[in-house]
Amino acid sequence: MTFQPHVAAVPVGSTVEFLNSDKVAHNIFWPAVGANKSLKHNLGTWPTGQKREFKFTTPGVVPLLCNVHSEMSGYLVVTPTPYFVLTDADGNYKIANLPDGQYSVAAWHEGGKPQPKQVKVAGDSKADFTLSR
Repeated sequence: MTFQPHVAAVPVGSTVEFLNSDKVAHNIFWPAVGANKSLKHNLGTWPTGQKREFKFTTPGVVPLLCNVHSEMSGYLVVTPTPYFVLTDADGNYKIANLPDGQYSVAAWHEGGKPQPKQVKVAGDSKADFTLSR
């Protein structure tokens, strides 16, 4: 009875499929997308083996919850561009095929707020982040 994966990222415009693979019913909802509470949504309750889909058209962090099981939580990060990545277990990341240019890169962690950093990409550039609460 957990969201798998606990954190996922998709580009804006993606349709996400939510599968109930547990032996109990679940009700997935989110209270907002980013800080916009008007974008809250409830997918309803459905049994084992069934799926529900939703198309995310607004970028932002989506806290996923279950009305049936209050201990369940997860996050979907809807990104405004196709250039995103999740870190590995050691916090390392690489965004491949990013065109040279100036960018605002934002790091996000479950316990904090998005922390943007301006970077210039030219060839094999690096951007290090130290996250704070």
